[in-house]
Amino acid sequence: MRRFIAVGVGSALVLAASLVTTSVAGAAPPTTYIPITPADLVVYNTLPAAGQFVEIDQSGGTGGGSVSLVNGPGTSRGSLQMTTTGTSSHWSVFNLDHDNMPLSNLTSLSYTSYTNDTSDTLDPGLQLVIDPGNTSGLDAGVTFSTLNFEPYLQPPSDPVVHNIWQNWNVMNGVVWGTHLTGAPNSAPISWSTFLADYPNATITDGIGVNVGSGWSAMTGNVGTLTVGTSSGTDIYEFEPVAYLQITTSSLPNGSANDAYSAPLSAVGGNPPYRWSVSHHGLPAGLKLNKTTGVISGVPKKNDSGTYSFTVKVVDAKVKAKHQPSTRNTATEALSITIS
Repeated sequence: MRRFIAVGVGSALVLAASLVTTSVAGAAPPTTYIPITPADLVVYNTLPAAGQFVEIDQSGGTGGGSVSLVNGPGTSRGSLQMTTTGTSSHWSVFNLDHDNMPLSNLTSLSYTSYTNDTSDTLDPGLQLVIDPGNTSGLDAGVTFSTLNFEPYLQPPSDPVVHNIWQNWNVMNGVVWGTHLTGAPNSAPISWSTFLADYPNATITDGIGVNVGSGWSAMTGNVGTLTVGTSSGTDIYEFEPVAYLQITTSSLPNGSANDAYSAPLSAVGGNPPYRWSVSHHGLPAGLKLNKTTGVISGVPKKNDSGTYSFTVKVVDAKVKAKHQPSTRNTATEALSITIS
C-alpha cells in the first residue's frame, strides 16, 4: 500500500521522462540517464509514470515555500530547487521507480546538493519510505518508517558547505528512521548497521529528497539522484529544459581482425538524433551508423594504436509558429585503442 506522509493535491501533467541507457556487451550493468523536466514533476493526486517525481507539500498548503526546476545555481546547468519560508514549510519530492524493492538490493545511492544556508545545517536530505520488516526483536511489528540521510548529521570529516555543490554518498553515511528505537534521530547509525539490524527492510513508497519541518527560511537545490542495483544504475538529472547531451564518456578497446560494436548514447533535445564523427577519426574497418549511433566493424590488421576523435549528435528541428526552426548539437571527445 502506498502511504505518503501528506496530501498536496492538484492537477498533474503526466508525461513519461525519456530514458537513455548506455551499456557494452559483457561489461557492467547499464547506466540509464533520466532527465527530469517540468513535465516529469507532478502533484500527488495519482500514481506517477516511470521516471517522474511526485511533489508533496507536507504542510497541506499552509506552510509556504515552493518546488521548481531552475537553471543553476553555481556550475550546474539545472537543478530541482526547494524553498522554505519559515518553520511551517515542508516539501518532499519522491520517485517510485524502486517501490517494493528490498533495501538490501541497493548497490549505490547518492545525490548532489547545494544550499544557501550560512549556518551550514539546512541542506536537502534524502528519504526512503520503508517497511522495516522485523517480525521479532528490534522494533518488531513496525511497518512504516521514513529512513533519513541528512547532511548535517554526517561525520565532521564531511561537513556541509554553503554555496557550493556537494556529492553525498548515502551508503557511506549515517541514517535514522522515524518510529525506530534502533535508529533514532538522536543517534543515527551507519547504512551497513541499519541493513544488519533490519535485514528485511523494503522500500514501500519510493526514494526522494526533502526540506523543511521546523527549518528557517532557506533555498536548497538537488542536481542529480543516483540509484544503483545489481541490474543497473539510474541517474536522474533535474533540468528546466531537456538539454541535448552525449552520455557516452568512454568506449571499449578492440582487437585487430575481431568484430567490434559499441553504441553511442545521448539524452535530451528533440529525437530522433543524427550522428557523425570527425574526419579520419575511427580506426580502419570501423564505421559509425549515423542513425543508431553504433560504432561497428572489424579493425584492420596491423592497425594497432589509440585513435582519438570527436563525435557529434544533432537532434531534429523544432518548428514553432512564426519562428525559425531550431536544433541542438552536442559533441564529445572519445578514443578507441586497438591491440
